Amino acid sequence: MKTKILLFATVIIMAFVGCSKDADDSANSSAGFKGNEINGTWKETKSGFIVKISGVSGSALGNGVVLATGTAFPAGAKGGTCMKEVEHISGGYWNAYYYNYFDNGTWKQSGVIGMAMNDAGKEFKIGSAVYVKQP
Repeated sequence: MKTKILLFATVIIMAFVGCSKDADDSANSSAGFKGNEINGTWKETKSGFIVKISGVSGSALGNGVVLATGTAFPAGAKGGTCMKEVEHISGGYWNAYYYNYFDNGTWKQSGVIGMAMNDAGKEFKIGSAVYVKQP
């Protein structure tokens, strides 16, 4: 299981490092995003991981809670907070602290991720991972 956590952390770090163009494009987007547009339920297309982001506004930071683990986390992670202090930076770009889940049921802050939303507001990327807004 430690290998799975290490692999997930590595994927997230590589995804973040690889998203600089998306981040620049999203931060400079002219789509007129508001901070709360990241709020909602989002599904990662490859793993089936689903996160609900809530509480983000122009003046408030939000959180992300695991609704479905898919292949990204073990089943025990369901209901846990995997993102904290989700913050709108500018345009279609948000930052958050991300947390890794451990087999003993604890979460540990692991770094910062950037979420780059497309102009339509229907998906965002964390590196190459694509999250699609759910109804």
